[in-house]
Amino acid sequence: MSYAKSISDAVRRVIDSDPCVQECLERRVVSYSGLAKKIQPLVEKLIGSPVSLNAVKIAITRYKPPEARGVTHPRRRIIELLANSTLELRTGVSVLTAYNTALGKVLSMLPDLANKSRLLLLLFSINTFTIIIDREHLNVIRDAIRDEIVEVHDDQTAVIVVSPHEIVETPGFVAYITSLVAREGLNITQIESSYTDTILIMRSDEAIKAFNILLKSIEVAREQLSPPTGSSQ
Repeated sequence: MSYAKSISDAVRRVIDSDPCVQECLERRVVSYSGLAKKIQPLVEKLIGSPVSLNAVKIAITRYKPPEARGVTHPRRRIIELLANSTLELRTGVSVLTAYNTALGKVLSMLPDLANKSRLLLLLFSINTFTIIIDREHLNVIRDAIRDEIVEVHDDQTAVIVVSPHEIVETPGFVAYITSLVAREGLNITQIESSYTDTILIMRSDEAIKAFNILLKSIEVAREQLSPPTGSSQ
């Protein structure tokens, strides 16, 4: 473990590693004393010796967010992208993972499947690949490579966030929307980004909850960007 050079350095490293704490500090909705008490053990671990609670609190008050250190923060741009995004649901989706030894067989089937399937995604890994496809065409693939299948997830739904093309050059958007879902304890089976589309593959019952969470977040983002009532345009 790399020890911190000072208490301030340790506090900065702890806060920088937690976006939620950063946001609370930025919005000024966190108790410095309460936060100091919570992160004190981590600061002591980084320093390698005991540290007073007051010293941690002082370091928190002097903490500079990344943008104050010359790092451009895209939060405003993320909110703008979210406000201008729309949502789609694709039900009846299956996820099949198999060993790469079966890849040739699947690739030969893709042209035909692409013409028939409502949703078709292919993801590669080192030793395996994953194909995401509508349930009615899953058995064609399963029958062809049955002995090389690692696992299959049925009853999945795709939550698709369709955003403006600026998403391609905006860091943090995918992390932002996945954090909204994760905070509610919902699991994402697979995630894929295709140009302006961010595709979350989830268990169907959880996908409906995620859809509603993201829909409300889009509505809030639009409210944040709308001018106050009675303001001049």
